[in-house]
Amino acid sequence: MKPPKILHVSDLHFRHNGRLYYSTTKKINNGFILNNYSVLHISDRDITSEKKNLFDLGSKKHLFFKIIENINNFRPDIIFFGHVDRLDYIDLLRIKEKFKYLKIAQWFIDPLVRQGPDYEKNKERFHLKYQFADANFLTTSPSKISFIDKNCFFIPNAVDPSIDVCKNYLNDNEYDVFIAISHGVHRGVLKKNYTDPRVKFIKKITNKTKNNFFGYTKNPVWGANYFDEISKCNMGVNITRGKPIKYYSSERMATLMGNGILTFEHKDYNYQDFFNKNEMIFFENSDELNSKLLFYKKNNNLRKKIAYNGYKKAHRIFNNKIIAEYMVKKTLGEKIKNKQVWHNG
Repeated sequence: MKPPKILHVSDLHFRHNGRLYYSTTKKINNGFILNNYSVLHISDRDITSEKKNLFDLGSKKHLFFKIIENINNFRPDIIFFGHVDRLDYIDLLRIKEKFKYLKIAQWFIDPLVRQGPDYEKNKERFHLKYQFADANFLTTSPSKISFIDKNCFFIPNAVDPSIDVCKNYLNDNEYDVFIAISHGVHRGVLKKNYTDPRVKFIKKITNKTKNNFFGYTKNPVWGANYFDEISKCNMGVNITRGKPIKYYSSERMATLMGNGILTFEHKDYNYQDFFNKNEMIFFENSDELNSKLLFYKKNNNLRKKIAYNGYKKAHRIFNNKIIAEYMVKKTLGEKIKNKQVWHNG
């Protein structure tokens, strides 16, 4: 049987000059390739940013034409959309009607939390392609999203062994705690006169640890510098925007665990379903977090052991090759042979 051909339409961030080389897009695309699928990638936002036309606002027509021409020439079995927002209902309908053989799927990693940031906007973005998709893949548990009822599957944020290469559990590092937040990956710097709600929680973190924080008093860190700063730290706290919802997490959580940092996660995200207390540290509030940070600061050998266990587990169950294979097989309606603990999320 020939390997499936995949047209992957998502942002490769060429215009950011390598600043986001470790993005989810890159990790998923690498996963497709590792499974020996034939992959053609269209970087939608790079295309629309380069082609400006007063008669084509947002370069929407140009992007649609590019997608149609690529389908005609490549003849993919599946088209995967990742956060593609410059297509409208009519565009998707035309693709669906013109290429009846073509499976359509989307992946979506932004929060769909009713009490969280950009809820209505994210809901609309997701639902537009949901109407046409044979499969939808979310980093939030579908069981907690009220406006969907079919063809939706949980996927974790991916760990990529070619990108997540640090092994912090091996070392006694310069800093105790790493935290990184931002006001948007496309912006790159902090917004003026804007207070991130997460800062209130960050301010409660103990000053008895040596902290390496970004996106709070210092601008966010990107590119290879991001991994340079990660490599200096023993522990990392994953702080996600919005009220906790089952399984939704910033992709930084996979980065922390995938690089061997002892990772702290709030209990309400339910990652206890995937990791035990010997692989990840869970907390309920800032007092409990501080207590545990100080404990593992003093118990360095135990810190290394748990960080290593989490690293091994994350690379095994959140591996980008496994996630990409799952996405393709679910979209094609094929049997999943190697069941993972997150498959029924």
